[in-house]
Amino acid sequence: MRIWRSVMSRKAVAAALLGVALAGCQPNPGPPNAGPPSAAPSIAAPSIAAAAAVATPSSAEFAATLQTAVEDRNGTALDTPPALRLPEAKTTAGYRAKRDRDLPVVTQSKARFKSFGFWYTSFSTTVTVESMEVKGAEASVHFKELTEQHLASAANGPSNVPEEYSLPQIATFRASADGWQLDSITPVGNNFGLPMSIVAD
Repeated sequence: MRIWRSVMSRKAVAAALLGVALAGCQPNPGPPNAGPPSAAPSIAAPSIAAAAAVATPSSAEFAATLQTAVEDRNGTALDTPPALRLPEAKTTAGYRAKRDRDLPVVTQSKARFKSFGFWYTSFSTTVTVESMEVKGAEASVHFKELTEQHLASAANGPSNVPEEYSLPQIATFRASADGWQLDSITPVGNNFGLPMSIVAD
């Protein structure tokens, strides 16, 4: 009897060891009630808003904007400046910021000019576009401004002979959701002898 129990004990031990060994080979069932592995979230590249497609204006359309912009600028030199006529939507924030910086300089020049007994009463301006180049969202427009300014003096009153100047300039336009906006106007050549309304950077 003792021999049988010993054999049975050895068989039981062997069976138990085999069960443990087989259990170690089984895959880990994971936590209870675990569902199927979820797919890794896809990380999409950040979307970049595309610029609105804006048709390139003709030279006549650029000229119309420049005509109004230059007239607004020249009006600041008059003794009684007229209201601005170019809509803000036609200009960039950078253009408006420069215009605001230039205004006190022009006002100071007018005051000094008038202290000598002279002031401007009116003007007439013609803008002619000579060439234009569009690269993507930026356009460069070469144009010429021809302006006559009418002067008055404390001694003689209004003059019958206007002052006249012709000035080549370059304008930069940028495309936006609102269309093409005027970004800058820069005289071509040196900055000596510029009209009072133009403030060189």
